[in-house]
Amino acid sequence: MNSKLSTSTWRYLDTSFSNGYENMAIDEAIFTRCQQGKLPPTIRFYGWTPPAVSLGYFQKAENTVDFKACERQGIDVVRRLSGGRTVLHDKELTYSLICPEGTLPFTTNILETYKTISECLISALKSLNLNVQWVTFRDKHSSSTHLHKKTASCFSSPSWYEITIEGKKICGSAQKRRGGVFLQHGSILLEHDAEMLAEVLFSWKSKQELLAEIRSTTTSINSHLAKKITFYELQTLMRESFEEHLGITLHKGELTDYEYALKDQLLKERYQSSEWNLNRRYVTKNNIEMGTQVA
Repeated sequence: MNSKLSTSTWRYLDTSFSNGYENMAIDEAIFTRCQQGKLPPTIRFYGWTPPAVSLGYFQKAENTVDFKACERQGIDVVRRLSGGRTVLHDKELTYSLICPEGTLPFTTNILETYKTISECLISALKSLNLNVQWVTFRDKHSSSTHLHKKTASCFSSPSWYEITIEGKKICGSAQKRRGGVFLQHGSILLEHDAEMLAEVLFSWKSKQELLAEIRSTTTSINSHLAKKITFYELQTLMRESFEEHLGITLHKGELTDYEYALKDQLLKERYQSSEWNLNRRYVTKNNIEMGTQVA
């Protein structure tokens, strides 16, 4: 039996700039409401102010982030719902895509979902005449044998179907699935502050070695353009590319009253809580999400 759903009308949200706690609470509010069958598939674009470090769901904060450095720099620290490693969010465009699994053109396969979304991102970036490529193979020996030597940064090594320019990662994405719905959100770097990232990350390497690694593995869009593109110009390109490649129509919408209320609840119970953001043992022990067991 073919269980795939088909819908061509999606909701598009431009929530502009918020702090890290608000951004993660909004993503989860949309995700939860979509599981309840109350929302169409949704694509959201947003930015971060002030800058924030987001931790992967199961990361140990105390082994990853220098909290004193974050405080000096005015950087928030928040734990996101999705997995993966640390991301410094600053001068970037962030997208989130939330929809039921199997909604056309997506399959229920996780890697195929990454691939489909990457095709949308790559098309938009190629329209800027950027020489972008995606990663289709990882050196298994390198990733398994030397994993403990890699930095905690999401951008220190690309995964399948993530996007690079001249071998350097320019986008980083993570995914969460629960209740028959998936959420994928990702950072598209407009600018990149390697020094700031090196300052806030803990590493077994010296700061000089860490900085050299970050510079050798990560780049940004505007470092490859003669005329810099703005946040809103890139957002327009991305929105048009998602419409074209997914075969959908995006209708601009707003967060519903219920989503706002759920966002406020999530802020209070989770994203503004130091236990949630900093204590991995608390997250692991309380592996419950708004009354729904985590997949």
